[in-house]
Amino acid sequence: MDKIIKIHLTRYAGNHPVASVSPDRVFEIAEMENAVVVDVNKLAKSSYGEGPQISVSVGDRLSREQAIQIADTYETTLIAITNTEENTSSVLHG
Repeated sequence: MDKIIKIHLTRYAGNHPVASVSPDRVFEIAEMENAVVVDVNKLAKSSYGEGPQISVSVGDRLSREQAIQIADTYETTLIAITNTEENTSSVLHG
């Protein structure tokens, strides 16, 4: 029986320090269900699963393209955090 892999992503936005310091890596894997690691493309312009792959897990930061690949491949939720005290959430279904 195959279990559905669920990936919970956080996106740092607005005036959050992570968004200011690393604007190209504002997505982070916050939680994973039914998986320990998943593979994503290292290079943004490759088709999914093509070219060099990297394994990512909870706590890893992702590029926008890698986050989109995860959302297209797995069931995904996305929480936006705009500063250290406030958060808003929205859900992506992938």
